[in-house]
Amino acid sequence: MPLAAHEPARPSAPPVAAALPPLRLGADVPIAEVDGERIGRNGLMLLQRYAALDGRAPVLDAVLAEVAEQRALARHAAAHFSREQLFPDARVAFAPEVAADDKLTGLLRAVYREPLEAALTAGAGGDLHKVLIPTPAPDGSQLRDVLGDPARIRLDYTLDTAAQRKAQALVVQRWRGLDGREASLSLADVYARQNVQGRLTLHALDGEFLQAQARQRVGALLVQEWARTAAGDAAVAELRRNLLDREYAQGLASYYGVGADPHDSNAYVDGLRRAVTRPQIAAWYAAHREQFRRVERVKARRIRLADEATARRVAAQLQADGSNFAALAQRHSVAPDAAGGGELGWLARRAEADWFTELVFAQPVRRNGVPVREPVAADAPAHWEIVRVDAQQTGYFEGDSETVRYLAARAIAEHAARVNFAALRERLRRDTVVRRIVATTEATDTPAVARGAPR
Repeated sequence: MPLAAHEPARPSAPPVAAALPPLRLGADVPIAEVDGERIGRNGLMLLQRYAALDGRAPVLDAVLAEVAEQRALARHAAAHFSREQLFPDARVAFAPEVAADDKLTGLLRAVYREPLEAALTAGAGGDLHKVLIPTPAPDGSQLRDVLGDPARIRLDYTLDTAAQRKAQALVVQRWRGLDGREASLSLADVYARQNVQGRLTLHALDGEFLQAQARQRVGALLVQEWARTAAGDAAVAELRRNLLDREYAQGLASYYGVGADPHDSNAYVDGLRRAVTRPQIAAWYAAHREQFRRVERVKARRIRLADEATARRVAAQLQADGSNFAALAQRHSVAPDAAGGGELGWLARRAEADWFTELVFAQPVRRNGVPVREPVAADAPAHWEIVRVDAQQTGYFEGDSETVRYLAARAIAEHAARVNFAALRERLRRDTVVRRIVATTEATDTPAVARGAPR
């Protein structure tokens, strides 16, 4: 089983290697201290190279500034917010430590691709089976003793204290590192690295999945072991810390609603929204009135058909410009307006619109609609409607309408959240003490093409 097949699948794909000079790392000398914590040369250079593989080329100063900012945000997040606030999806998603570890392995594989493959081929023959020590696979009864009856309905897929102790004692895979020393993975090690889908699969007592996850983890640990010999223990540890800082910094940004899906609920933004006043809404509406434009009236035509087959046949006969719409309506429509070519005239928007009015107002202008079945029971006779809108007249939502109040308050709150987060970032940036030990220009031999912090 080739080692390359065991790259963790969870982080985003590493960038494609560009034509870059070989990475030359020397002694991992400290370059700076961030609030008293050491920042070494090699860890920064690995981050710099990873960015370069993605087509960017930040100077080392920019990488250091990014590391310092992420460290400050992560510290603030951990000190002032709970994990539940920062990672509200933690019960179903990967733990931040697992996400950071997976990204660490992906980064190391991307940066060291060729020398890493050569080293693993030399040390493990390029085959994961050569480092795996034959280990009896846990049988169904052993897994059931730890994970419980798979038929039992669960409200939460976690291990209690007793099950955790049993999982730690149950060895899943033994293996031999590149240095020849033996190590082992327990069921607890594998379980802790799963999201909810993985835990569900384990609780279903899927032994093959368990073994595959264990082998994948061994492959990742071999990558990290080799990287420690190439870059130094401290550099790999700092990389892991930097990536975990990013997880916490992203969690903090998400708490503020920054970068979140605007359709998702956010407790912080919702709190700001509830505090928005009517004068603020009125001012926002006046400044952004075009955002509240809507279709007020439409000039429409329709063809009502007795069954689906006829509806599809007529739809296929319609010209794209609607030039034969009236003739087909007169010939096939069963609606009272058939004699007039299906002409409906101008229809106004109504507060309590029926399904047909909703259909007409959803139709793009000057395009033939597709056949739509009227919403009756599946086994009931139903008409089919084909609609065409020839013209629209637009207007605006009333400034005091519920729609304006909600959308304007939400926009005001989201803007305030972004301003508050930007102010927090600026304050933390000012308060963070970065003490240079070695000038970054003396610490790197990787040419800088353009400035910019790594993502």
